[in-house]
Amino acid sequence: MGNWWLNGLKRALQLMLDWVYRKENQNPRQKASSLLSKRVHIPTPIVTVGAATVMFALLLPQVGFTASKIAALAGLIAVLTLFFVLYVQTDLPQFVNDDEAVFLIGLLMVLGVGIVELCQRFESFSPFGVPIGAITILATLLLHIRLAFLMGVVLSLFCGVQYGLSFTAVFVAFFSSMAGMLASRNVRHRSDIVRAGFHVVWVSVVCLYGLALFHLWGTPQMFHRIFWSGVNGALCVLLTLALLPVLESFFSRITPITLLEVGDFNRPLLRRLMMEAPGTYHHTLLVSALAEQAAEAIGANSLLCRVGMYYHDVGKLEHPDYFIENQTMRRSPKDKAEFHDKLNPSISSLVIVSHVKDGVALARSHNVPEEVVRFIPEHHGTGLIKYFYMQALEQGDDEAPPPDAYRYPGPRPHSKETVIGMLADSVEAASRAMEDPTYERLKGLVEKIVNSKYMDGQFDQAPITLEDLRKIIDSFAASLSAIYHVRIEYPEMPEKDGPISFPPPSSSEAG
Repeated sequence: MGNWWLNGLKRALQLMLDWVYRKENQNPRQKASSLLSKRVHIPTPIVTVGAATVMFALLLPQVGFTASKIAALAGLIAVLTLFFVLYVQTDLPQFVNDDEAVFLIGLLMVLGVGIVELCQRFESFSPFGVPIGAITILATLLLHIRLAFLMGVVLSLFCGVQYGLSFTAVFVAFFSSMAGMLASRNVRHRSDIVRAGFHVVWVSVVCLYGLALFHLWGTPQMFHRIFWSGVNGALCVLLTLALLPVLESFFSRITPITLLEVGDFNRPLLRRLMMEAPGTYHHTLLVSALAEQAAEAIGANSLLCRVGMYYHDVGKLEHPDYFIENQTMRRSPKDKAEFHDKLNPSISSLVIVSHVKDGVALARSHNVPEEVVRFIPEHHGTGLIKYFYMQALEQGDDEAPPPDAYRYPGPRPHSKETVIGMLADSVEAASRAMEDPTYERLKGLVEKIVNSKYMDGQFDQAPITLEDLRKIIDSFAASLSAIYHVRIEYPEMPEKDGPISFPPPSSSEAG
């Protein structure tokens, strides 16, 4: 009888585990594809409650253990948590079902509170040296700039409260963290993070100079606080450089720094594509340019589009000669595919489909980030392999083959970027077969392909609007018309002395 509470605890834990298992199986990111699933998904409510609990535990020793103070702290954290939840649901709905993003939001807030708490424990540590800018820089790079702004506001207020309700602490912390946030918007290299730290320093110095004029601080006091602003900038740089690779890898986020590194054509996998499948490589360059410009037009991540399309067809490296762009001996587009002549259409479709799984396996074996790997299966979605399906229909069997047997395994695109990749790939391939590619004809072709994909349900799971699709159509039409522009025929100069003949090599050169 004395262990009744233990049995109750075991039952409660079992119920919680069952609930987590059910939520894990309902997770939309895991449902997307077995190729892209992860082993562990902590449901969003548990992450939210866990982050609030950790913050409560961090602040409780500072507040005190009286009932009224505990209740006030719990109420404050509950209101703050509710505010964050409502804000994310309203302004950033793409993060609502993203367990990893919610986990990262909670972790960054806890980390920010912990940094302020740690600095405050050292009596000699000035509030002007607290590196809140590190949190806003990380949030900008890994999440969203609007979330970074919100975190900067909350943590700046918290810093002021911790340092005796100091307005100067709030003032400097807020503007220095905003400087780091704004400077990290266009980070492309790790050296840009150092530049962001420099912006934190000079903005802090300007704020301190203004406060010195207002409060009539003495010169020694002023220079002492400027020194701590330098410490602030240095800590922002060091913390960001130390934490960014860990958080980026653990939470499957991707930054422009990593994208540029992954998109280097000196990397082994892309170099293999260049050397072993030159037709696919050339197609990749054109498609990535189309996708990048379309992403710019709708405000999507253009760098992710470009790099994602670099890798979208790497699976063709396993059997490059079975794909039309690598069949260099073909005489015209109407010729039959040389390597598929002796294959049944169903077998040929399996060969074509296999490049998706091969591509995912190759990309992962070369440590390509998951956000880039997603382009490999999602740029085909569950589309029909029409060429071989129509061949199967023309064979005149008694029973028509099921269309599902000639479809890619999916998943369908789950982001604007992979939708753009899907359309760019289809549009570039179709435009090659067009005769007399004028702007009007190219635009008509693009509209036809977009309508076909839309009616096939390929965009059902992506947050893309009809307005976005219209801008993508206009962008593709303009880009393709620039690629297939008309050239004039250059006249040949008259030859005065007849055609030039090169002398035969001398005997010494021949030897």
